[in-house]
Amino acid sequence: MKIKLALIDDHKLVLQGMAEKLEQVANFELVGAYTEEESFLLCLQHKEIDVVVMDLMLKDSHGLDLLKTINALNEKKLRESKVILISGFYDETLHKRALELGAKAFLRKEVSYEELIACILNVAKGNHVIPEFLAVELQNPLLTNSEQTVLKLLAEEFTNEQIAKEMYISRRTVETHVSNICRKLGVNSRIGAVREGLRLKII
Repeated sequence: MKIKLALIDDHKLVLQGMAEKLEQVANFELVGAYTEEESFLLCLQHKEIDVVVMDLMLKDSHGLDLLKTINALNEKKLRESKVILISGFYDETLHKRALELGAKAFLRKEVSYEELIACILNVAKGNHVIPEFLAVELQNPLLTNSEQTVLKLLAEEFTNEQIAKEMYISRRTVETHVSNICRKLGVNSRIGAVREGLRLKII
């Protein structure tokens, strides 16, 4: 199944170049490329979009405001259009806030198309792609001590029952920890949590 993409960037030349390159990728389907927020949101309302590639600084709005709107649409339609932010600079506070709002990836505008394509493929699978400094910042505060222990045991292929016995907690508590870990790491499975934990060097 092809990955359905929507692009928004208020620089027409940048948008056109990006659209032309991504259309050439066999497993991508470019649903729309927009310079105006209104047209872009109409696309999200009426079409199924897997991944959004979005400029952080838009002409009529800030990317974080648009990210909130996308989240509201996702919730309303019971789906998830994953967002990749393209930025000309890295600001720790700004990007951490975007991550809290659900952005799945950050890329500099200087990245190659090969890097962009790889990022889209990763994000479509449910992974995060974030700047290295954010990965370092997130190593400790992202998960609680108990959640880090549970994640380590998941990596060692412990079952929920085995984790409960190892940590002297109930199985229900283990299930809650696993659910919280998956939510915080932006994944949908135990395997995904372990993979993302290894990538972020949490385990």
